[in-house]
Amino acid sequence: LCCALVKVLLDLETASRYLTISSDCRTLQIAEGWQNLSDTPKRFTGSASVLGSQGFTAGRHYWELEVGDGNNWAVGVALESVQRKESLMMAMEKIWALRMDWDRSYTALTMPPAPLSLQEEPRRIRVHLDYEAGQVTFYNTDNMQQLLQFKVSFSEKVFPYFWLGLPGTYIKLRS
Repeated sequence: LCCALVKVLLDLETASRYLTISSDCRTLQIAEGWQNLSDTPKRFTGSASVLGSQGFTAGRHYWELEVGDGNNWAVGVALESVQRKESLMMAMEKIWALRMDWDRSYTALTMPPAPLSLQEEPRRIRVHLDYEAGQVTFYNTDNMQQLLQFKVSFSEKVFPYFWLGLPGTYIKLRS
């Protein structure tokens, strides 16, 4: 796992109106009400999504995060050209993520989505991006067990990606 630890900050310009982002840009939650934010080309309006502020076009990088006890979240990477104005289902062809569903089952979130059987519910997750090798790998940070790996051929900038589907949980960046 030789690569660079990245301090990921959430990009407020991409944050959905359905999300509340902490003042340090490191935690996201579903907002109590709709945020009065301008609709810009960068902003997600079709799903409660946000990107990290730093994108990558080369190298090996990783970041760590913690998910709350609730369900219906996804973490991973997305291409810069990801669809931001449509639903998550319409955007999935440019997203590679680990998702916990409303019923606490797990999905490899891409096109097409695929069910996963995980032995445990990871609360701390490491996302590892190897741009040249085209690999996105997810680990349970507590025991470094691999949870999921995607093989992708990247041809544009890749960003950390985060999504929440229901209130009652959070995603907090740890690295």
